[in-house]
Amino acid sequence: MKVNKNNSWSTTHYTFKCSEPQNDKLQEKILQMEKDGLGFQFDPAQGGGWQSDKDLLNSDEFVFKSLRKVLLNYTNQILSEIYIDDATIKIINSWANIGRKGESTMPHIHEQASWSLVYYVTHTGNANLYFKDPRTLESMDRSHQYLRKPYANVIRKKPFDAGVAILFPSWLEHGVVTNMTDDIRISIACNFLIEG
Repeated sequence: MKVNKNNSWSTTHYTFKCSEPQNDKLQEKILQMEKDGLGFQFDPAQGGGWQSDKDLLNSDEFVFKSLRKVLLNYTNQILSEIYIDDATIKIINSWANIGRKGESTMPHIHEQASWSLVYYVTHTGNANLYFKDPRTLESMDRSHQYLRKPYANVIRKKPFDAGVAILFPSWLEHGVVTNMTDDIRISIACNFLIEG
């Protein structure tokens, strides 16, 4: 018997290591922005944490301009293989995130964007990114418990090192688990819009 196996509706994401990151300088600048009262602090009921304004990579600071160029270059290389030649790929907003002990990021999506990217300025430690499966919850299928490889509604990514980025569809619900260490977790997020 000939059987063809097909995977439908898979969700692709990409990870890559950036060349020549200036993470020490990025960390210094972001912590100074927080100290200067720029951006805002999330309510602890929402997970806590600090976030900069949404125009971070448009800054005149060389370190942010340099990272913007690198991330746009990598993203164009990756996405140009799946979009038509006339499509344009642009960053529409970007911001820094700081998560300290006891802080997390609630599940959310990035509306009005095509792709989202998170660049890690510091190692993520145990405060990992997670994705929520957009399909029906596994609990709706009673046979799920008998699968050789059961799927889970939440996929927790392995820790990321500083200098690594992850690119994923903006509609994919995601969040960050609670930071249980004394290490500060710093990331930079940005959204990309694809237009014809």
